[in-house]
Amino acid sequence: MKIRIALMSLLLALALFFAIAGCGMRKSSEYSGKVKVSGSTTVLPVSQEAATQFSDRNPAARIDVQGGGSSVGIAQLQQGVVEIGNSSRDLDSGEGNGKLKDHRIAFDVIALVVHPLMPISNLSGDEARDIFTGMITNWKAVGGPDEEIVVVIRDQASGTREMFDKKALGSTDEAPVECAPSAIESSSNGVVREIVAATSNAIGYISYGYVDRRLKAISFNGAPPTVVNAGTGRYSIARYLHMFTRGEPKGAVKGYLDFVLSDRFQREIVATEYVPVKDVKIK
Repeated sequence: MKIRIALMSLLLALALFFAIAGCGMRKSSEYSGKVKVSGSTTVLPVSQEAATQFSDRNPAARIDVQGGGSSVGIAQLQQGVVEIGNSSRDLDSGEGNGKLKDHRIAFDVIALVVHPLMPISNLSGDEARDIFTGMITNWKAVGGPDEEIVVVIRDQASGTREMFDKKALGSTDEAPVECAPSAIESSSNGVVREIVAATSNAIGYISYGYVDRRLKAISFNGAPPTVVNAGTGRYSIARYLHMFTRGEPKGAVKGYLDFVLSDRFQREIVATEYVPVKDVKIK
């Protein structure tokens, strides 16, 4: 009798274990299907990491993430090529026709950067504009050494470049600013960082999270590039990072976006390079 009771207890325990395990497996595979994502190279590392972690938790879902630049991502989203368009800029007038849904995922401060040996700590708006448009070509004109200025910018498809041109250089749709013909175009924050770090007379701009000891971030109009200064409006070269969808997301698209905006992912991944979107207080 005791043996029979013990055997029944064991069978019940095993049944309960597999029932719990089964529930756990169903929960981890809640989403399925393929989701295509493209766009901003600034958002790319975060988007790729989210894709890896989300797919680990949902083996039946596949998230395919590509770069290309903000303009590419938005265009492909409108064309139906992708389900999510990553962007480091707001939509331009005429983009989306009111059909694209904006999901802000982080806040980013763009810093002007020079080599640590360059004895420049601040540029006015006029000085920055004249340097990046080629009106000023020697550091001596802004209090630096008698050396040629090597200007490093982002490529034409970059949302970071469009935002920088507007907020730092005063570019508008009616009067666009043309960058210096000799400027070196780069495809990502990382490439700009490497060029400026290796060139003592260079200047560029990158997301503040990419600034390391090989670079010096300088002030703009007297304001250091900090989140606090950006939040108060004292430092103007800052922006939200976005993931756009066609209308309200559903299924795996929604699941992926919810994962990106989850407290854990925002704290553990987004916060390493940017400001978690819930922490942003703009005055």
